[in-house]
Amino acid sequence: MAASAQELGFPGGTPGVTDPYGFIGNLPGLGPGGGPRGDGLSPALLLVGLGLMAAALIGLAWLRLCREQRRWRRVELARAEAKAFREREPIRNVLDILDYEEYRTFYIPHPKDGRLLSFKPNDHRLQRALRSHQQMVKMRSGLDEIKRLAADPQHPISPKTLELVERYDDEEFLIEITLRDWFDSFLGGLEYFEILIESNLVTAEELKPFIIYWIRLIGDRRYRRKGGSGFYDQLFHYIHWAGYGRVQNLFERYGFKILPPPYSTHDFGDIEVETRYDTYRALCLAKAAYLVYEDREYLADITRLWLQPQMDDRWKKMTDRQYVVDVIKTWLQEGEQQGERDILSDFKYLDMMTTNTQAFMFRKGNNVILAFKGTQQFADWRTNLKIRLKQFTILADQTVVPPRGRVHRGFLEAWQSVEKQVIYYLKKWRTPEAKLWVTGHSLGGALAAVATISLESMGFEVSGLYTFGQPRVADWAMVNYMNRRMGDRIVRYVNNNDIVPLIPPQIIPWVPTRVYGHMGQFRYFNEFGRLRRRSFLFQRFPDRIFGMIRAILTSGSPDAIDDHKMEFYVANLQKALNRELKEAELAAEREVIDGEFVEDLKKRLRGQGRAAKPMNRF
Repeated sequence: MAASAQELGFPGGTPGVTDPYGFIGNLPGLGPGGGPRGDGLSPALLLVGLGLMAAALIGLAWLRLCREQRRWRRVELARAEAKAFREREPIRNVLDILDYEEYRTFYIPHPKDGRLLSFKPNDHRLQRALRSHQQMVKMRSGLDEIKRLAADPQHPISPKTLELVERYDDEEFLIEITLRDWFDSFLGGLEYFEILIESNLVTAEELKPFIIYWIRLIGDRRYRRKGGSGFYDQLFHYIHWAGYGRVQNLFERYGFKILPPPYSTHDFGDIEVETRYDTYRALCLAKAAYLVYEDREYLADITRLWLQPQMDDRWKKMTDRQYVVDVIKTWLQEGEQQGERDILSDFKYLDMMTTNTQAFMFRKGNNVILAFKGTQQFADWRTNLKIRLKQFTILADQTVVPPRGRVHRGFLEAWQSVEKQVIYYLKKWRTPEAKLWVTGHSLGGALAAVATISLESMGFEVSGLYTFGQPRVADWAMVNYMNRRMGDRIVRYVNNNDIVPLIPPQIIPWVPTRVYGHMGQFRYFNEFGRLRRRSFLFQRFPDRIFGMIRAILTSGSPDAIDDHKMEFYVANLQKALNRELKEAELAAEREVIDGEFVEDLKKRLRGQGRAAKPMNRF
């Protein structure tokens, strides 16, 4: 029979607990008789706990070390791939061209006799090299056709013309094909970087330090070489039609939109026509607000295109031989500055160095368009940062009583620096039928708004003010006055997370008397670029949060600055217009179908009536 601990003579035994072998008192953490010790955890349990904690810390450190090692392996992969990319000769040549070294002389061996051909990659040559596939085929076919005709006595060609054709074919066309191959290698390399990111072999953030310089040289106007707007637009066109979709995706990861040249001879043709939606008008004015960022020579070229008869892709109407003659004629005239002489009566460029304010204006038919340049350099932000409100005044005509209200001091001073020039040309172009349209993006939108206040006050009726990503410009007194005066003639577009329309803040806490507001109708592009003509704060707020989260996940940074870029406004408006045109086509088809159905039904009913009449005779 088992004896209790007390019966066996152990002090402090627990009544009813037997310990025949005396183990209870020796268990860890238990006192004599199995009761708890009064001195806390035993050293053994403490050591076990510390051991588990140490193991957990070691495990976490090991996991972090593994993650860091994997990250460094990815970074090393990105570095190695970027190094291999730069070392490929065709790509190195393209990088030299992009890196402000278009003056460099390149040498290539002639495939027939091995002689070295030397050339400089000027913008005209680069644009020809990046023509569409159809244009290159047309060129090749035309050159061959002219050579065949030269050998036929029935089709005499002058020796001088034949010499020019052979020289172009033997040297210039070969140089263009070589440049084209170089750019294909370069764009193929950029596509490979996007494949690395899509395959999760590297992240966009890990790859960024090694390629962002080249991305900016192409995608960011601030980094491009001066005078190269025509080449860059042609490169963007080439990226689109050649199907380099991953290159476009790669640029968008870093906040840049590869937008092919949006300009057409059909732009501004019917801008004054009132339609159910004014998207076509808004798109035309957005193109002007986008173009004003380009260099002056290219800006004049596109304005010349707008002033031409409505015929896009003129080369498609030419025969192969005509196309060759046209290209060679242009080739021979390279270097001759056309300037603005031929469009001087319909085009003016304004550049005020003291306030760093640029704008251009042109007239097409009865329409006069005034577009202001927006924020591009840090110097422009000095205008933006002058946020004090100032009583609105008019410099060009002191006899006019200005409206009561205050406007942003920096924007007013920038407008007043070009005010007299604008008024001079508007008076010169003024006719009873003339319609005036004012537009701008960012700071340019603010200047357009202040200009509209001034022009309306002086009796120049503004048919429409369209701004994109515009900051606030005036106090509520001026806002209410302009809304009453112009109503729906003021339209303001804002892209998802564009931060600029939120500045200056409506109320500045340390100066509560400065209360800013926005004028006109508000139109909003959501995260997916879809146009919302009416939207409410409770709809926009979650959309903006979603857009910011998506941007952080894809590019590692919010899209508050990227959404401000004018490229996104033009692209979104083009999508909205395409959608409206498609809906109009479907509606027209439905009307036709419904009309045919009704007519067919009427015919059937008339046929049944005629068939029923003989039966009535019986």
